[in-house]
Amino acid sequence: MDFETLAARGGRDVPSASRPLTPPIYQTNVYVFEDMDTVESVWEGKKPGFVYGRYGTANHTMLEDLVAALEGAEAAVACASGMGATTALLFGLLTAGDHIVAARDLYGSTTAFLDDEGRRLGIETVFVDATVPAALLAALRPNTRAVFVESLSNPLLRLVDLEAVAPHLAERGIELIVDSSLASPAVMRPLEHGATIVMHSLTKFISGHGDVTGGMVLGRKATMDRVRAAMIRSGTNLGPFDAWLATRGVRTLCVRVERQSANALALARAREAHPAVKRVYYPGLDSHPQNALARRLMPGPAGAILSVDLKGGTLAVERFMQRSRLMEFAPSFADVATTWTYPARTSHRRVSDETKAEMGIGAGLIRISVGLEKVEDLISDATEALA
Repeated sequence: MDFETLAARGGRDVPSASRPLTPPIYQTNVYVFEDMDTVESVWEGKKPGFVYGRYGTANHTMLEDLVAALEGAEAAVACASGMGATTALLFGLLTAGDHIVAARDLYGSTTAFLDDEGRRLGIETVFVDATVPAALLAALRPNTRAVFVESLSNPLLRLVDLEAVAPHLAERGIELIVDSSLASPAVMRPLEHGATIVMHSLTKFISGHGDVTGGMVLGRKATMDRVRAAMIRSGTNLGPFDAWLATRGVRTLCVRVERQSANALALARAREAHPAVKRVYYPGLDSHPQNALARRLMPGPAGAILSVDLKGGTLAVERFMQRSRLMEFAPSFADVATTWTYPARTSHRRVSDETKAEMGIGAGLIRISVGLEKVEDLISDATEALA
């Protein structure tokens, strides 16, 4: 080959009789084909293969297969973010005239999407207290297509009795969608309790290191085929590097969450007795009003998230922020380092004070995402911050 041709086409393939232990990053946006029969077979799904970056790469398939196996799902679709996953799911599942029953304490952006974009598209959503099965079932209509809840709500760690509502929804052909981002499959596997679709923000516990933005939808293959088509058409596809990073994160999911949950329980117990604390919300505590349900749905770790209601309100929150040395303020969760956030000024910033009060989100409520530090250091830091 001439110089110019060699520069453009050389250095692509390296023969090897061995394979890498860690899968490589398939940082390519398109695949080449040797003949038209292969084009036809791969495009129609008759043979395994890849076509174009937006359709997915080997990194996406490895991530999807791995998380689907952990959740017990037939198939999964990786997306560019948690909200990208929500978008692909709703576009693939719903049509104008459909009705959704949703938990009133869903993630704020999900609530806004359902309330604003859903309404614009002719999809109506009614929000209810999903912790009361009778209230959830009473909100169903003949055109209800899905019920949308969370495994653990943000920020008060409330649970939905999935096993109490799932049979009634199944009888009517209604999808039970569970956003399990706050739990992860290391804490709860909603499909085992009657859910038909599970969602994750890969940004959180799945990747776990604060360096990925991604989302995932899991469920029956036929449903996921529709979600995948919507993902491809709407362009909410995940990049291959983020898919590779998320897969790397899954490798340590179990040990991370086990340690984080143990730290969270110890911190919750230590804070529960502190005179500056009004209340601690953590499903692993005996004082949690749904502790029995939590033990049934989460027989192992109870998760790495807890919320603390400080008696001093806004002023106490400001003092906590000034005095804490280890716990940094960050409006996300699930990192290996402990962080905290203030829902009244972050996730629920646009919610009226009246609605926040009805939801139980007061001026002194903070949410803590517990990391992997030595738990004695965390307890000491929290004690000093609350002094």
